[in-house]
Amino acid sequence: MSFGSYLKKQRETNQWTAKDIADRLGFSASYVSQLENDTRLPSQKQLGVLANAYEVSEDELRKQWTEAKIHKVSLSSDYKFNIKEAGEKRVEEMTHKLEAGLEELKKTITADEVAHYKMPLFNKIPTDDLDLHLKHAEEFIFLPRNGIVRGHRIFGIRVFDTPFPEAGIITGDLIMLDADVEINDGDIVALKTPDGLVMTYYKKRGDYLEIATSEKDFKKSYPVKETQIIGRLIYHIKKY
Repeated sequence: MSFGSYLKKQRETNQWTAKDIADRLGFSASYVSQLENDTRLPSQKQLGVLANAYEVSEDELRKQWTEAKIHKVSLSSDYKFNIKEAGEKRVEEMTHKLEAGLEELKKTITADEVAHYKMPLFNKIPTDDLDLHLKHAEEFIFLPRNGIVRGHRIFGIRVFDTPFPEAGIITGDLIMLDADVEINDGDIVALKTPDGLVMTYYKKRGDYLEIATSEKDFKKSYPVKETQIIGRLIYHIKKY
């Protein structure tokens, strides 16, 4: 599926008109038409705005955009020739041009990643060897780097196993945790206890941590030395 087709399918699925999208973007409907007909490919800087307008994840949109760029390079008129009729020198020349084009694309992606934080995204909160999980993460969300504390291990979680309805965190929500930020009384944390993992308010009382959750099988307090803070909640996105 082309980049334009992807956008158009998203719009039609939600029964939006081109004008609806244009109003969100602040551009003309003809611009939206050009995007969806693949006569115009947006710049990399516009992907965040487009993701919001079409209500898709920026990570997925970036993937579609990258594939479109590669496709455009590979199908450029400079590379259209009959390989059966071309000599070895011609094939080598075209190969070098294609590689050069892909290398330029790689530079633009690398430059963008410098300006963004590639946040690992998990379906479960890692409870053992967080660094190893972060190193081998397979899914990511790009976030503006200027909003991320340098050197902190920040990761996202799709809430399934550790809801915290007392704080409005329910199944299907998306949360971001910081494993290195300072913890203060009243903060929401992911806490590993002898009875399992729980989301709770941080309440230190002497050598004990109080547990503020209605989860079954969890005690009301645990010795600090028997617990491990996985991360503090820094952002919460509701499912609805």
